[in-house]
Amino acid sequence: MNRTQFHSSHAKARGISLLELVLVISILAVLAAMAVPAYGFFRRKAEDATCMANLRSLHASFSSYIQDHGMVWPQNPYQLDTGSDPEQESKWWFEALEPYGGTREVWLCPSERRGFAIDTDKEHHEMSYVPTAFDEIPNRAYQWARQPWLIERGGFHNEGEANLIMPDGSMRKDKSPMPFKK
Repeated sequence: MNRTQFHSSHAKARGISLLELVLVISILAVLAAMAVPAYGFFRRKAEDATCMANLRSLHASFSSYIQDHGMVWPQNPYQLDTGSDPEQESKWWFEALEPYGGTREVWLCPSERRGFAIDTDKEHHEMSYVPTAFDEIPNRAYQWARQPWLIERGGFHNEGEANLIMPDGSMRKDKSPMPFKK
């Protein structure tokens, strides 16, 4: 093989035709078009999983609180006042459960935070989960086995479903009893 034949065969191997380039670009475009709807689906699934993890974390916080307080559910002083300020009530829940791991971040569902641009600064108290009000009788929160400890407000998951956490730590989904209104 002479020198000219060697160079011309390598030049052809290095190049890419316009047809090959168009084909690769069109395949990538088809894959991207298929991935965009899937991204939304997987994002919603991830938010739902994070929401359930938040509820499990709050369940652990409530369990620890109850054990430290003679098996009595936290008695929110603002629950008895019919004209209570939701902001003040949320602040009370944050402060009561924070020593037990109930941080501000776990009180917000990521779907609500994304969908409604919830303000998460320290001065604003917003929560996606509504705790059940139990009386001061010890073990009352465990006696009502069918009463969820926390109910997600808003129904952001699976066409209006809300996540609920039961006294035994199990999760349920139900139609949201408290649709979100902004």
